Amino acid sequence: MSLGYIVIYCFLGIILFLAILFLRKKYAISNLHNILFSIIIFLMISGFLCEFGFSFLNKNIFMIVIFEFIFDIVYTNYILEVDFFNKEDSKLLTYIVIILISVFLNNKFINSVDKIFLTGEELRFILWWLIILFLYNFSKKEVNLNIKNFTNKSIDENSIINSFTKLRTRYLDDVAVDDMNLELLIYSVMIYNNIHKSRFSRKFDNILYLIDGKKRKYGIMQVESNKVISDSESINIVVKDLKKLLDKKIKKDSYELALKKYMGQDNKDVVEIFNTLKKFFKL
Repeated sequence: MSLGYIVIYCFLGIILFLAILFLRKKYAISNLHNILFSIIIFLMISGFLCEFGFSFLNKNIFMIVIFEFIFDIVYTNYILEVDFFNKEDSKLLTYIVIILISVFLNNKFINSVDKIFLTGEELRFILWWLIILFLYNFSKKEVNLNIKNFTNKSIDENSIINSFTKLRTRYLDDVAVDDMNLELLIYSVMIYNNIHKSRFSRKFDNILYLIDGKKRKYGIMQVESNKVISDSESINIVVKDLKKLLDKKIKKDSYELALKKYMGQDNKDVVEIFNTLKKFFKL
């Protein structure tokens, strides 16, 4: 490596160090953030070198991280007059991680591709994912606005009856109970959850599970589960839960009490749906 290259890496190392120093002073970043921002800026520098025709410098671009390390030692020990190698600060361990990651990226990524920054095809892929995420979040906000309106004014009876008719046609075989009040109880939960989370949002949650495998509420009844469950499975679970909550000697108010217990803080709106359905069927 020639002296000229070392001077350039030293200069770029100063830029990297000053950028991290600014973030430390401005936002008091942690050691983990120090690692992340160092790697991000490191990749950005290598990307700009590639874009402006200096890709030959990327062969040993990890050197700028080593110079960042050296400048930080000098700054900490001689400007701040603090021991850089203090075990409690874990600065040495932080830089060991940064250097190892930068060497790995230098050899396995930077020197293996023609472009560091995203290509048009990659940007298009990311753009469409951002659009999907936007639509998903937008649909959730719209639904939340509808739910908030429930507590401010009476629920539209026609909308409830229309929802009931559509859902009953689709899930009649899944809601196979002899008790009409229990049936209305199940559909009240279903109508509420279907309004609260649209079919599109539920499908998107199923896709997210394939990515992160997180525990979420799945199915039309929004049952919390460690794995994706179908609408039918979610209905069966809720039917069993509601049956358990009903008293053996069913009284007039047993259904409403069971519904309140099952729904918790969301019971007010669901009880209103339930009473609307009872009124329609004259129960």
